[in-house]
Amino acid sequence: MLTHTLRCALLLGAALTAELAAAGELTLYSRDDYLGRSHTVRDAIPDLEDVRFNDTTQSIRVRSGLWEACEEADFRGACFLLEAGDYPSLDGHANRITSLREVRGGRDGSYPGRGHDRDRDRDWEREREWDGRRDRERGYLPGRALGGELTFYTRDDFAGRSLTVRNSSADLRERDFNDTVQSVRVRSGYWEVCEEVRFRGRCRTLGPGDYASLERMSNRISSVREVR
Repeated sequence: MLTHTLRCALLLGAALTAELAAAGELTLYSRDDYLGRSHTVRDAIPDLEDVRFNDTTQSIRVRSGLWEACEEADFRGACFLLEAGDYPSLDGHANRITSLREVRGGRDGSYPGRGHDRDRDRDWEREREWDGRRDRERGYLPGRALGGELTFYTRDDFAGRSLTVRNSSADLRERDFNDTVQSVRVRSGYWEVCEEVRFRGRCRTLGPGDYASLERMSNRISSVREVR
């Protein structure tokens, strides 16, 4: 019979193995279509300058996980999400990625990317629309709550009308707050705010803290969701 200590060690080892198996992985390429230099990432990188890949990425292969890519160090500036799949060209994001980290969210927090099965993506969109209608009928907001909270304000410096969000909103028109936000207080969680509905267009990720002015994104936010 195994001793108690040995059983604990085996259980711990299994848990660590499962955690490692679930870890995400992506590869950056310095040219379109997965050409040029490459760098594989399995952990957060606050500054790609440290691995000599800053502002160099033109295409990406995400093998697993949901990743946040940002244009500035320490996950600041304009950010966007990448789910598992192939991205042969990053278009407006090419040569602008400076920091990367894996985030939680899975399917409810994913960002549809290139190289995915189109039928699956259409099914995913139909499923989201049906879930949203059903949730609204029940009085719920669309999306999945992760426990975070933020408050939008219609003026700089936390003035004007306010709206507190504790769940995702794929279309802020439904809450009479579309293209209205000028400042934000994030009390908890990490939130993605996007210029178009359904989390499309230019997006930015906001961590806990006060944002007295959103500058280029002022009066442009149309959707919001918590990513971790």
